[in-house]
Amino acid sequence: MRSQDCRHRESSSIDIDPQFLVPFHDIVSWKSKYQSWKKNQESTVELEYGNRGNSPTLSEEEGEPRVTPKTWLVVAILSMGYGLSFIPVPVMAAIGLQLATDMGGCEGANTDLLGRRWFLVGGNAICAVGHVVIGCAKTNNTIIAGMVITGFGAANCQLAAFALTELLPNKWRHIGVVLADAAVYITITIIPVTARYGFYAGNWRGHFYAAAIAQFISFLGLFFYYHPPAHPLGLPYGQVFREMDYFGIFLFIAGSLPILMGIVWASVYSSTSAHVVAPLVVGCVVLVLFAAWETYGNAKHPITPTNIFTSSRGRDFTAPCIALAVINMFYYSASIIWPTMIAVFYTESTDWRRQAVFSLPQGLAITGGVAVTIMVIFGTLLALGTPQNMNLMIAFLVISLFGYEWVIYLSIAITQMGVEQEQLGTSGGLSGCARFAGGTITQAVYLAIQTSVVAKETARLVPAAAIAAGLSVNQVSALLSVMSTPKFATTYSPQVVAAVGAATQEAVRKELQGICWAGLGFGVVGIIACLCCKDVNAKMTNKIEVYLENTDSADQNKHH
Repeated sequence: MRSQDCRHRESSSIDIDPQFLVPFHDIVSWKSKYQSWKKNQESTVELEYGNRGNSPTLSEEEGEPRVTPKTWLVVAILSMGYGLSFIPVPVMAAIGLQLATDMGGCEGANTDLLGRRWFLVGGNAICAVGHVVIGCAKTNNTIIAGMVITGFGAANCQLAAFALTELLPNKWRHIGVVLADAAVYITITIIPVTARYGFYAGNWRGHFYAAAIAQFISFLGLFFYYHPPAHPLGLPYGQVFREMDYFGIFLFIAGSLPILMGIVWASVYSSTSAHVVAPLVVGCVVLVLFAAWETYGNAKHPITPTNIFTSSRGRDFTAPCIALAVINMFYYSASIIWPTMIAVFYTESTDWRRQAVFSLPQGLAITGGVAVTIMVIFGTLLALGTPQNMNLMIAFLVISLFGYEWVIYLSIAITQMGVEQEQLGTSGGLSGCARFAGGTITQAVYLAIQTSVVAKETARLVPAAAIAAGLSVNQVSALLSVMSTPKFATTYSPQVVAAVGAATQEAVRKELQGICWAGLGFGVVGIIACLCCKDVNAKMTNKIEVYLENTDSADQNKHH
């Protein structure tokens, strides 16, 4: 009876519409799918948590990632080596002319195949040798040789801009780029001042001896502590050496060198001279062949894969790469315009202490930080410079370079995050090439403007000013031949000297205006490139792409 009552109660319970009934096998299927999804989500998070060496759970992903002390030590060493490789740039910018008078990037793509370690270790060793050669130089040719050696090593040292960042979580990528440049701040801020002091005090060589010692210490630190995966793509060295893009490397070098030679010679010879035209034409033709080879040559490991440039119609990598090149153009323009203003407008040639103090605004502004439009606007406003408005020019220079730090590091970070990890070295090599090639091209263009405009304006203004000050017409040619020598001030009257000095300043003002207007054109291109860049916030995760092989987390590397 009791069992019947139970059955009766069960049968009289609330009826449920069959359409709401879910088959049991569907519930099991959904549960299985959920567990699979959860597992996949957890497996995508790879953090370095002490000695555990295990991938964290989703709850752990919410915490801050922990980077080992050994990794931070390597980060500091990479930054030091990177910054020291820049030493020749501010030294020669500050005192290169005085020294001359007194004395009378393909690696990036291959680091994806061969690993970063030996490129960076070797780069620091080569830079140390280059610094010693420059420090011991007795002639201009020896300085040039030292600069060549240092430049070759610096190209490898500056791979730290991406070798450092891959050791940190992706969300710190932009911070890693800043850390890579930390030592550069000291170089560009302090070195121009100490270089001027060193030259006039007779011990400028100390800069390069000190740099050689510090660079050698950096070499030792990387040699003993920096052990990233030796085979980033998991390919044995024998296979890599068989499959490297040797022909592409040859074409790139064979095309780049003539173009750079033509650009440099444009500041020495007429723009129609064969010295300028021939290398430019040859270089451009070879680079066209290089582009065709990289696109259609079917190289197994091309040094410039076309998919990098075309990804998202160029918004992932090409746009920030163009912005990066333009940003460096404005740094180089400031490095030409401001020292020229110091020397011609605001100081006497013998007042090196005042020149040293006036070198500070450029470096200090770069360490302050704010963006591309600011750089373009206020960099162009330097065209208003005259001998009478020094304070206004300092303000424009500082405001212009406030934007440098912000935009240079974001551009580098975005170029790195616009490619897959397997192509990070290629990205770093290409963006570094764009950064420094852009600076080199711009510097040559600016110097060509400087040379041509000054010569033209000097020939137009100086004779008229000298004649108006009382010089006879038949003495003009003699004046022009000695006006750049100490003999000028003692040969002619104070009135003529003052008039010629004012005319020379006006010629320089016209030249600086030409540089600023040329920079405006570059700047507009940079602003457009920035507008085309994609948002990378979705990629700013806790994931660490590479762990040092000499740490407990080495087993989390995909390849070793």
